[in-house]
Amino acid sequence: SFNQRYMAIAETLMHETIEKKSAKQTLRMKRRLLPLEKKATSEQERRAQVLEAKLDNLAKRQRLPRLAVEQTFIRTYLKKGKEPAEAYQKKALAKLDSKEQAIRAKWGAEVGSAESNPEDMKHYQEARAAEHGKLTAYMANCEQQEQATFAKLKEKTERANAVLRKRVDHCKAKLESMGDSTQDAMKHKDTVLEINALEMRFGGVKAVDKLSFTVKDGEIFGLIGPNGAGKTTVFNCITQFNKRTGGSIYYRNKSGEVIDLVKRKVHSIIDTGIVRTFQNVELIWELSVLDNMLIGAHSLYNANFFDHLLHTRKLRREERVMKAKALEVLERLNLMDYKDMIPFGLPYGILKKIELARTLMVNPRLIILDEPAAGLNDAETEELAETIATIRKDYGCTIFLVEHDMGLVMDICDTVCAISFGKMLAIGTPHEIQTNAVVQEAYLGGTMTEVEA
Repeated sequence: SFNQRYMAIAETLMHETIEKKSAKQTLRMKRRLLPLEKKATSEQERRAQVLEAKLDNLAKRQRLPRLAVEQTFIRTYLKKGKEPAEAYQKKALAKLDSKEQAIRAKWGAEVGSAESNPEDMKHYQEARAAEHGKLTAYMANCEQQEQATFAKLKEKTERANAVLRKRVDHCKAKLESMGDSTQDAMKHKDTVLEINALEMRFGGVKAVDKLSFTVKDGEIFGLIGPNGAGKTTVFNCITQFNKRTGGSIYYRNKSGEVIDLVKRKVHSIIDTGIVRTFQNVELIWELSVLDNMLIGAHSLYNANFFDHLLHTRKLRREERVMKAKALEVLERLNLMDYKDMIPFGLPYGILKKIELARTLMVNPRLIILDEPAAGLNDAETEELAETIATIRKDYGCTIFLVEHDMGLVMDICDTVCAISFGKMLAIGTPHEIQTNAVVQEAYLGGTMTEVEA
């Protein structure tokens, strides 16, 4: 996957190299033609060209000063009135306009003949046509060389991928020959996560009590319950922040391998393709949004300490791939306008989207969201629902979320599991959960009919 993504970047880098060579050769061509151009061009034409170039340069340099004059005019008008503001504006603009007038006075006057020598012009045009022909031939040769280099790189990458596939197939065959019982733990191939009789005790408190359910591939699974029901504890047990007291947790990764998460350490969970967010936004406020995205991909880097120390070709290659991946995700989730900003001060809804975007940096199979809509208004919650649906559709992820906003849960979830005091109340479609009397009693203290009465 990394090699395939790098091929597109390598092609872009080659195009950039060709453009740089083109710009360099064009500059050299202009330098060679300059004496002939001066000889073929009349004094009046040369002065007009210089005048136009100097005026363009002046306009660029005066853009910010003129904006400053407008801002100062507005502030002076609000504080002191119309007359002082207009007097300031007239004086400031006159000073800026005087520079333009000085340039026009120096280069705008008619001097010398306005016509060029026909013989000199003919010689210049012939030389220019010859130079353009040389440039075209040179660039065509460069493109052929780049295409040949790209073809060799593509062939090399395909060979490397074939070797990697053989290694993966060999490892799978070895696992099967060893008779790993874990691989038979999940019977249904479309199941991503399977929790059986999960228990979690904190001293004498049983936070999760014999909880069992399965999450299917590609679905949005919601876990709901009153405050203190044990929802976040379930998440913590899956990601091994808390080591369960009893029960089993099995997960099927993208390769189809069944993994016993209980045997995994917390820092290795991300390597299986499971990522999560927390109730509070956990971004690094001193870094830009793009840098936060790149940090989210830290587990994918193969470069070692010395690669980072010496900034080797291997590291530069990985950085290009990760940056391209980050920009692609930001573009897909409409966050490109914020890529160079620091998160501090951005709207809370945008921060939530950035955190969601960061989870996609490691190509996850299962995304665990802990109250993603907490602190959002109705419009932001609606946009969040669209973002989650987009992630599920475009990236083929399975979404497992805990949420108190029942409107969001019922709108986007395919399956909903309701728990209370760590025990299962009901599991089914959103409509089945809404009409379940046991769930209504847990949330409202009685059935819907009793509450209405």
